[in-house]
Amino acid sequence: MKQTCIVWGAGHYGHALMETLNGEDEYEILAYCDRDRQLVGKKVGGYDIISVEAAIERCLVDENLAIIIGIFDYRIIEEIQKDIKDRFPKHTRVVVGHSIQDRAENDMLRACARNRTFQWHVDVEKYFLEWMDNLMSEVEYWVKEVANVRGRRHVYNRNCRRNHTFTHPAIAQRIRGGETVLDIGCGLVSRFGDQLEDGRTVKLIPVDALAHFYNIMNGRIRDGFKENYSCRFGLFEFIGNIFGCGFADYIIIDNALDHCIDPWKSLVECLYVLKNGGYMYLNHRRAEAVYEAWTGLHKWNIDCHKGDFIIWNKENAKNVTEELKNYADIKVTFDEAVLDREKQNIGVSIRKKRDFSIADFFDIDKESAVLMRCMDKMMERWAADSKDFFSMLEQVEM
Repeated sequence: MKQTCIVWGAGHYGHALMETLNGEDEYEILAYCDRDRQLVGKKVGGYDIISVEAAIERCLVDENLAIIIGIFDYRIIEEIQKDIKDRFPKHTRVVVGHSIQDRAENDMLRACARNRTFQWHVDVEKYFLEWMDNLMSEVEYWVKEVANVRGRRHVYNRNCRRNHTFTHPAIAQRIRGGETVLDIGCGLVSRFGDQLEDGRTVKLIPVDALAHFYNIMNGRIRDGFKENYSCRFGLFEFIGNIFGCGFADYIIIDNALDHCIDPWKSLVECLYVLKNGGYMYLNHRRAEAVYEAWTGLHKWNIDCHKGDFIIWNKENAKNVTEELKNYADIKVTFDEAVLDREKQNIGVSIRKKRDFSIADFFDIDKESAVLMRCMDKMMERWAADSKDFFSMLEQVEM
């Protein structure tokens, strides 16, 4: 017998959760409820949106009715749980939608891993334009949630700015002092300092595609920490052109590879930049694109299957472990016992075994032509969106 229920939350996540619920045999959905009075009385996906008070009345009449919380933010979930405890009948069953979504996603990911067809035909120009279209949403996150003193991640940012100690545990065990460490996709401020506890230092170089935005933002922060801090610009896909072969002793990629235009090319470029015997360490939430519903820059999934390192999206998949076996030793860490998707992380260590040429993997002439076309698209977009340009045009007679 199906569990009858009302989904609390008629927003984007609630609607996505409803699709998951409708795909299962366990639940029968009666309606949405929402605290937003402007939504009450409307329909979403054929379901009525009722008020919280109306949901309370239905629970009083039907003791078997459950409330499923279809909200993404855990802080708001806690508020709603308290509200239900205070106002709803004592017998009301409450289910957090994340637990249902997590189970469904894990089932889907296991099926994807089993049935994945490994092919890689990335339309770089297409992804480049999508990347540009979503770039400002990523910048907005760093401005509003991280740099902003009222942002949810501001405390984290403040701690990063105050930290000078090199904190990467795997590298700290190996390091002797003086090594070059690239933190690629570092964010506003690298969370890894450059000083070891015994006084030795590492040459930590923060690198990010949004470096120019970050440097302006950091220049406005006046907290007395890292006042001369500078992030270096670098696109993953062309990092070899910036640093050259065998430049770095270590590379850190923390929750950044899934934002790439082409993560497979990005990995090869990073491996090229490593010295022989050097290590690259990756840490990502498992299948972030699935978790984030393919929104913004989240277009790729960092995953594993039978101990192999896998990258995939809806059209492409690459078994990185197999493809790089002659060039690197790869170890994947993933605890399958962790069912909570919020906490599912993939850790990857990659040790470079030998030097190679980028041309061993990619057609350099073709890559150069693609890069030029991408630059053409970028300049076209800049011309169409430049306020300064249109202001100039308005000042002259043509």
